[in-house]
Amino acid sequence: MGPADTEYGAGVEPVRSPGRLQEERKGVSVADLSDIERMVGDWERNAVERSQRFQAMQHEVEQISITESVANGAVSVTVGNNGIPTDVRMTDAVRGMSPDEIAANVLKAMQKAQSKYPQVIQEIVAGTVGESDSAAQHIVRTAAENFPEAPPEDPEPPAPGRQLRIENEADDEPPRPPRRPAPPRRDDDDDFGDQSFLRRD
Repeated sequence: MGPADTEYGAGVEPVRSPGRLQEERKGVSVADLSDIERMVGDWERNAVERSQRFQAMQHEVEQISITESVANGAVSVTVGNNGIPTDVRMTDAVRGMSPDEIAANVLKAMQKAQSKYPQVIQEIVAGTVGESDSAAQHIVRTAAENFPEAPPEDPEPPAPGRQLRIENEADDEPPRPPRRPAPPRRDDDDDFGDQSFLRRD
């Protein structure tokens, strides 16, 4: 029997601290606890950074202002950060439009401005939160669903000034000289007066 056997007895394990015994009973080691603490710390830091990125995104979204015009700039509409019109402007050119034409052009300009909204949102998301974030992807997708591409615009009619110029080109030609009157007839001319040369008495 060796010295260790004399002190502890044969097959007796060394004495463990109460805390160590409690950890082993739970099946968790000190190394495992360190890993968990590190994971929690990383998650908290990521959550804070993600929150800051979303705050930056929200700040830029609040500054959105998109203006588009139609009818050669006669009607302009501005939409804000939620895609809702915030301003409508018209030039003197609308005086030549009917009320229905003005209303149709306002609608066209609004749809044209709103169709640019998803692209602006996508650029903001890419520069702040990142396009790989699932919440950011949902935001971009929702914007595209609410504001689709604008319908194609009708060809713009020629400017009124050009139309007038074309119409006046014929008027600018010099007038033709008047026809010369026929010479008076002499009394001794052999003619039949008002009778036709095809008729005989």
